Amino acid sequence: MRITNNMMISSMMQNLNGNLLRMDQKQLQATTGKRIHKPSDDPIGISRSLKLRSDIKELEQYKKNVDDTISWLETTELAVHNVGAAVERLRELTVQASNGVLTEDETKKIKAEVVELKNQIISLGNTTYGGKYVFSGKKTDQKLFNDAGEYNVSNLSIDHAPDAIDDKIKFNVGMGETIEINVVGFELFGGDEVSHEDDVVGVEGGEQAGIIKMIEDIEAKLEAGDTAGLTDDLQNIDIYYDQYSTIRSEIGAKVNRMELVENRIVDDRLNLMELQSKIEDADVAEVYMQLMAEENVYRSSLAIGSRIIQPTLMDFLR
Repeated sequence: MRITNNMMISSMMQNLNGNLLRMDQKQLQATTGKRIHKPSDDPIGISRSLKLRSDIKELEQYKKNVDDTISWLETTELAVHNVGAAVERLRELTVQASNGVLTEDETKKIKAEVVELKNQIISLGNTTYGGKYVFSGKKTDQKLFNDAGEYNVSNLSIDHAPDAIDDKIKFNVGMGETIEINVVGFELFGGDEVSHEDDVVGVEGGEQAGIIKMIEDIEAKLEAGDTAGLTDDLQNIDIYYDQYSTIRSEIGAKVNRMELVENRIVDDRLNLMELQSKIEDADVAEVYMQLMAEENVYRSSLAIGSRIIQPTLMDFLR
């Protein structure tokens, strides 16, 4: 086989470009700190890396859901606490008024404070978080109460059957893990619960909340001076207060659970990011050594290439 000058130059250029390409790849790894930049760099590695990226994004969304859940629960817990404080004050006033030793003026003052407590409870029933009414079930764009303490939201319900559709809001906080974040209004404020089916309880729109009925009954007894009737109401007040304490403890338990879930998500995300780094990131020290070697090879190929190209007549005329 006859070797021509053009063949030698073509082969030299091919090898030179190959050396330049390898040097460019090492320079890219050195400047970016990444080992993989396109699928051909490591087909298996890029597949695993993309899966890890997807898992990390999923965990980040779960983290946002957990943060939102905790904020919602804390807002609800504060409202329940304030309702409980109002009921506790209502009991104190009722005990004071039931003694039968108050003057007419003192009774009027107690009644005025009871009315304010009623208005405060109605206001707490319309508590919002992020522009959403927390006690209105899934109808978060509607107030729970009107000014008279009547349910403004129609057909609030809770269905205890499995996989039921009701006014309980559930957030997805993990793979196959959900949590109910809301307290439906009548759970907290009571009312004449209507059983639509064996597992369903709820209230209709326009119905007055149970606690508001009780307070208005206390107002009427204060007006009439019915001290015996006020004593009887103490038992109903205690029932509501115990109910608020139970709901508040349940919310606290959910907040504690969400904090544990949040810690787990943070740990899982860190582990996945560490694994992703092991797959994608380059060993900087090794890359710099390889880059120096490729630079030496490239310089050598340039020097040798300059000898392969035959001198021309101009070189002899110098």
